[in-house]
Amino acid sequence: MRAKGQTILWLSPQKILLPKGYMLCTMPRSGSTLLCDLLKQTSVAGAPKSFFRPESVLKNAETWGLAVQRFQDFSNSYLDAVIRDGSANTGCLGLRVMWDNMPDILKRLSTLFPQARDDAGRLARGFGPLQFIHLSRSDKVAEAVSLVLANQTGLWHRNADGTELERTNPSAEPAYDRDMIMQAYTSVSNGDAGWRNWFAANDMKPLALSYEDLARDPTNVLSKVLSFLDLDPSAALNAVPGSAKLATSMC
Repeated sequence: MRAKGQTILWLSPQKILLPKGYMLCTMPRSGSTLLCDLLKQTSVAGAPKSFFRPESVLKNAETWGLAVQRFQDFSNSYLDAVIRDGSANTGCLGLRVMWDNMPDILKRLSTLFPQARDDAGRLARGFGPLQFIHLSRSDKVAEAVSLVLANQTGLWHRNADGTELERTNPSAEPAYDRDMIMQAYTSVSNGDAGWRNWFAANDMKPLALSYEDLARDPTNVLSKVLSFLDLDPSAALNAVPGSAKLATSMC
């Protein structure tokens, strides 16, 4: 039975029901791993992950027993599995998306839902009603340097106790590379602009968050997110930052 005041919508024609959801729109090195972990800890805001990186699609499809050979071929069955995993039995779907992946996601959704007239319609057909959160980092130079260091050293995140949380390559010493930093600066700047332009083009008004505020007061930022999603903001009090900042004198 539907609770009073609760809006339930059918998603893909098959079977999944979902009352609400959100997309965390961001770029690398903007604090999204920290925020995703905090949101998951609340137990009311799903379990947001990057479900649509090409490598993640293939890995998830294998884990979920789905026949997906290429990112470009993810299906309604994959979307349904994302909804189940990303909502984590909380009734709220959490997604994290980097701008670099967004054009390909929209292209695939346009194939799956050709009757949808615009991006908002395609996303709604795939995931149900979504709200949008834009997490960005004001200091693009620091963001670029952080991205280069992560790529060079292979270490992307540490746990709060200092142990490694995410590593993509064997340990290596970083080296100053001006060209790499400039390329990273262009990438993160263009990605942030891409999100802003997309919001404007689709007449969307996302909740705007900054890396700097998140690093300074994660509980307050988390409370703002929960309020924006019409969830209990007091759930933020139970969440503890689980990742540590990877800092140098520049980032």
